[in-house]
Amino acid sequence: MQALTSSLMLQDYLEKLPIHVKDDFEEIVSLMSLIAPDATLSLKSGMPLFEIDHEGLFGLAARSGYLSLYIPDSELLSHFEERLQPAQMGSDCFHFENLDKMNLNVIAELLSRVKSDLVHKIQHKKIDLH
Repeated sequence: MQALTSSLMLQDYLEKLPIHVKDDFEEIVSLMSLIAPDATLSLKSGMPLFEIDHEGLFGLAARSGYLSLYIPDSELLSHFEERLQPAQMGSDCFHFENLDKMNLNVIAELLSRVKSDLVHKIQHKKIDLH
């Protein structure tokens, strides 16, 4: 049921996207799903958000002319700033207009690090509870 709900939610979100960002959006969501197949997809703050154990993993929002990829670890994000050029950096996200101008391998590496760090954090929480 979760997969169907997520699929419908994502489809509804995609239908509202400007055509020039839709393909890039779908490609990034596919990459996120590949990196975190165990994550759940929900709609929070008006954007698709991937979560593991109710902890935010990463999110993606489409704006009028660009995409914003949200990362919960601003310190980790800052380490990738130079490699994410020509993206514009925010405090917890980066914005880009065209995925063709971005290095998809760097984005994949960043998303993988975010997932690895979150899984490690969750495991430590569970150990501390015992």
